[in-house]
Amino acid sequence: MKSLVLYRSQYGSTEQYAHWIGEELAAETDSFDNLKKYDFDDYDLIVVGEGVYAGQMKAAKRLAPLVEQYPDKRFIFFIVGIADMEDQENREKLYADLAKAMGPAVERVKVFFLRGVLDYAKMGLKHKTMMWLLVKYLQRKPEEELPKDADQLIATYGGRVSFMDKNSIEPLVRYAKGESAE
Repeated sequence: MKSLVLYRSQYGSTEQYAHWIGEELAAETDSFDNLKKYDFDDYDLIVVGEGVYAGQMKAAKRLAPLVEQYPDKRFIFFIVGIADMEDQENREKLYADLAKAMGPAVERVKVFFLRGVLDYAKMGLKHKTMMWLLVKYLQRKPEEELPKDADQLIATYGGRVSFMDKNSIEPLVRYAKGESAE
């Protein structure tokens, strides 16, 4: 089985996961920006990863027509974010964002959720501003109305926290190799 792993990474977490996945699958790994240099006819499995920022997924939007164009290929999409990916509500929200970006093509894609790094020193002004607004919003909410990981987001504001874990790719790799459903 020949595999291709593509990623869209702004701060490095998704790129690191893509390289780990590529190593495990003995797959070519490249930036999603280089998509046009690949002939999908040459691959059995296409894995695409993207970090999510305020629900926006640009690679997912561009992947949708390829999923439709190559119905005989297997597609995996992994989302990297800072939210607690074990939380069902977070997964449902991210999946809804993905479905909005991909439309009906999302039904042909197996989706995995991974946690990344939050490093304010690496953030651009737009993302720093978004995070500042989010933290200020959360600080004003009554404690009983806060999402599960809000306290962690508030406590780490302005610093760096890493949730990356190479072992978290194991379900994706097993699925890609046909060893399990997840």
